[in-house]
Amino acid sequence: MSEEYTLIRDIVCGHNERMLNIKKYYPFFKLSEISFSTYKEGKYDILDMGYIMMAVLRFFIEENNFHEKAVSYNEYADFLHEVLVRDFELILDKEEEKELVSYIFDKLKNEGKPFSYEYFDPESKKKKTVRTRLIENKIVDDNVLYYISSDAITFYLDTKEIKDESNLTIAQVLLSKMISTRNFKGGTEVIVRINNEVSRLISRKNEILNVLSYDVFAGIKMYEDFMENTVKWFEDEQKLFEKNKELVDKALRNCKSDAGYYSAMEDIFKLEKELNRAMNKHSELLEACMALQSKTDELIVNAKLNSLRSTFDFRKMLSELIESDDTTNLELFVKPLLKLGVKKTFSLNLLDNMLTYKVEDKENAEKVKEHEYQEDYKYPDELEEERIIKNYSKLLKVLFDRILLGESFTLTKLNDDFEKKCGKGVTNNADYYSFLVHLCQKKSYEIDKTLEKPDTFLEDVICKSFRESPETFKKYKYITFEMEFTKDTIKINENEIADIKFLV
Repeated sequence: MSEEYTLIRDIVCGHNERMLNIKKYYPFFKLSEISFSTYKEGKYDILDMGYIMMAVLRFFIEENNFHEKAVSYNEYADFLHEVLVRDFELILDKEEEKELVSYIFDKLKNEGKPFSYEYFDPESKKKKTVRTRLIENKIVDDNVLYYISSDAITFYLDTKEIKDESNLTIAQVLLSKMISTRNFKGGTEVIVRINNEVSRLISRKNEILNVLSYDVFAGIKMYEDFMENTVKWFEDEQKLFEKNKELVDKALRNCKSDAGYYSAMEDIFKLEKELNRAMNKHSELLEACMALQSKTDELIVNAKLNSLRSTFDFRKMLSELIESDDTTNLELFVKPLLKLGVKKTFSLNLLDNMLTYKVEDKENAEKVKEHEYQEDYKYPDELEEERIIKNYSKLLKVLFDRILLGESFTLTKLNDDFEKKCGKGVTNNADYYSFLVHLCQKKSYEIDKTLEKPDTFLEDVICKSFRESPETFKKYKYITFEMEFTKDTIKINENEIADIKFLV
């Protein structure tokens, strides 16, 4: 009887919750049914709406949650252009692409309506409707900005965690979204997931110590992987904890004035309690990682000392030779054991030299010269850095002069300027290629902002150039430009590199 009761209870009482859990997957399968074979007579049949949806969701997570900024329609269109060209090799004119991008966006938004489906609730004996969205929008300063929904984030994370990101960081991104949308119960569930992940990492630390105790090499590999995927995210995780704590505190303050928050007060208190517990466990994990690092260093030192053997193990050497089936190393220890050349000779002429050698009456003391240190001595790496900065400053000046003309240009045109002002052999100089590599680390530059906060090595060189030659460089202070990397290639000497278009 009890088994039958449990069966019926699982079927009836759990059905509503299961249907609500399914809603985050529903939009994907709904969109996957969309076929491009019937759109524009099958011209875009190569496109896969399921893949496009996943790519767009990842883009929104990056912008909304990691960069903490909303997405405009133009930013979405630029991203989708890259997807169409890179992944589907689909080259379209502007009007065709504009129409296709708009069509896909309408489908992702379900033409402004939520994705919905009906199901029968056996408890209430009624049909209910579930609604969900992938992309939400807000109007800010007369501009429409777009955000990913919490259901879409949960769906994406359920399919596969974001590559190279900490699970804790991702979970906290989802937690921020849940708190912002007043889903405090869902937020509590996310924190439970965070606590479980922290506990797993602490257990992982103990496993690594256990492996290090009997296999240092395998333990070091596990240790490096653990530190790479755990410790490197601690700073970001701590910031997210503080941000979520502020959101919870704000929600508690709003309980006094907002009826919506007041009705959820109990859920908010539970959320705060779990969040404080998670922050304490996270601190414990940090201490455990520091202890692991210290213990690992100690075990590595002991392993190195033990590896310095005072005798040669012939049995081990023999087994290694048999296993490798290579006897070339036998020479290394057999040759010294063969017949030694012990015959020595002594020239008789040396006896005369010894007998006629005149000994000085007294020994002259050796004069010790005091070491003279050159105060302005520069090490080779300092000279190398000075040369690089000097060459980069010259190239920057040529680049800035070209930008001041106010017209867009290509790398080919810029190379002509380099040869005119720096000499014909400038493209043979290795500093020219390293300059291009450093320049291409960013797609756009605003010199006044660069002077306030340089981010890259090249931007440091720009700041030094302004400090050392203020009169020469002051006219470049408010220069701004962007770089667009084209598919065309140009040949410089024997090297082929991608052409760059500088947009002024």
